Amino acid sequence: MKKLLAILTAAVLAGCSSTPKPEIKWVTNFQVDEFTDKSTCTVTTGSLYVGKLSYTYNNHFYPFVENKDGEVRVGVMSGGNVKIPVGDIQIRVDSNPAWTITTAETPLDYVPEATKSTMSQYTKGMTEQQQKLAETTYQATMETAVRTMSPYTAATGEKALEIIKQMKGGANLKYRVIGLNQAGSSVGEFKLDDSFVKGLIKCGVEA
Repeated sequence: MKKLLAILTAAVLAGCSSTPKPEIKWVTNFQVDEFTDKSTCTVTTGSLYVGKLSYTYNNHFYPFVENKDGEVRVGVMSGGNVKIPVGDIQIRVDSNPAWTITTAETPLDYVPEATKSTMSQYTKGMTEQQQKLAETTYQATMETAVRTMSPYTAATGEKALEIIKQMKGGANLKYRVIGLNQAGSSVGEFKLDDSFVKGLIKCGVEA
């Protein structure tokens, strides 16, 4: 019996040791907002791969390139079911100078707007000019708050295209989330292989 158990144990351990670890690849996700009908195609990575699906973990960050209804974005987003704020980030491709992307330049998909009834409670007795100033200040404050708490930080426009161009021609991507008063609170690294380039083609991203 002991010999049989020893043989079975050895076989199991041999099988485990010979099982290859899942290779990290860039995957493509396509979604259509059921309320706005806007399409989003994202090229990103994951921590766990099952077949053609990838899964991300809470409190982890992942690089991504995105085509959101025609707007190209590149940056870092939080993973898992519970999204957390990302903050400012740095991205570096191979030995090229690092790119810094801040929350201030992150595009906003939704910003809560003050209703007339809500604002009227605070603007009673104000002149029309004072009311407009109050509304503008409120809107700016809301946008800053939303960007600060955003579960992704991304660049758009020419800056995004330049970063993606480097990524297409590069071999290795490093990124880090910049913590408060510290060099980096979270660092990650991924290979830039054919799966990344194929993902860009699928999402219609040209750089």
